[in-house]
Amino acid sequence: MDRLQILRAGIDRHHEILEIAPYFRPIAARCDGYRVTTLDIFDTAELRRRATADASLGPADVAAIEEVDLIGSACDVADVVAATYGPGRTFDWILSSHNFEHLPDPVRFLRQCAAVLRPGGTLRMAIPDKRFCFDHFRPVSEVSEWLQAFHERRTRPTRYQLFRESAYTAVTGETYRWKPARQALRSYRALFESENGLPDAYVDTHCWAFTPESFELLALDVRAFGLVPLRVGRISEAVGHEFFVELTPADPPVLAEDAYFAAREGLMQRCLVAEARGVDGARRHGIPEKVVREAARVGRQVVGLVTRREDEPSDRWPMPRNRAGESARR
Repeated sequence: MDRLQILRAGIDRHHEILEIAPYFRPIAARCDGYRVTTLDIFDTAELRRRATADASLGPADVAAIEEVDLIGSACDVADVVAATYGPGRTFDWILSSHNFEHLPDPVRFLRQCAAVLRPGGTLRMAIPDKRFCFDHFRPVSEVSEWLQAFHERRTRPTRYQLFRESAYTAVTGETYRWKPARQALRSYRALFESENGLPDAYVDTHCWAFTPESFELLALDVRAFGLVPLRVGRISEAVGHEFFVELTPADPPVLAEDAYFAAREGLMQRCLVAEARGVDGARRHGIPEKVVREAARVGRQVVGLVTRREDEPSDRWPMPRNRAGESARR
């Protein structure tokens, strides 16, 4: 099953779909018969202008850009939908591919998605796994950062987020699979020592970095805090450089603290395991053998502490994990 089949699984031509910023790679394209509404920060003409000016794209990519129906920030999706179509407009599916990590305020985005999902609807996303892309050396994002962005009602990346991506960016090298880019000094001087500081124009960046386990932990926390009325339905292991996740509407939890903290501890332990498992390719990353052995030892110890949950997998999306995040191959 290729990524497009994964992202389209269970979606019928009669479903109402909202796709977030597909650019020249729509998941549910109108030309394929889907009933799709598209949201983007730019209108169609601007997207085509940018694609035409991009030397890495060709005429076929420009032609693949479909008409934009809603213009605005993904963090305001429910407000933009209501302003255009009136209150009560909802969707069976919301699709997003490699947008979530760019959003200044993930909590607001998830809340707004919940507001326009029909009962039984699904938010399905493809998200890069930081271990297997240029975020390789970055620490995963944690919930206090999401809370800060939400309470600040953040609408653009901060200079600290711009610096973080630049300072931790990984590049492919001749000897190792990943090595740090040498740009931390230049970025610091540009963002913190120059008179210009933060540019006036919006500068895109990866505001957040995830593994499947760290994303699931974040989703658990913001739901337990009563901030996001969505729950993780299914989440995949890394497939190439990305993972796939489904979130579905859920009533506010009746918080059983013991169960919450047990689930949270299990996910925190699994986050450590996920990082430790990255040592399998560590020699290609230039990590010393002694460090590889120690990380593997810690990983084996942590595995024994993880509490696993069993759950029936959904029939509509055959992915390698059930919604508890455990591999179906185990």
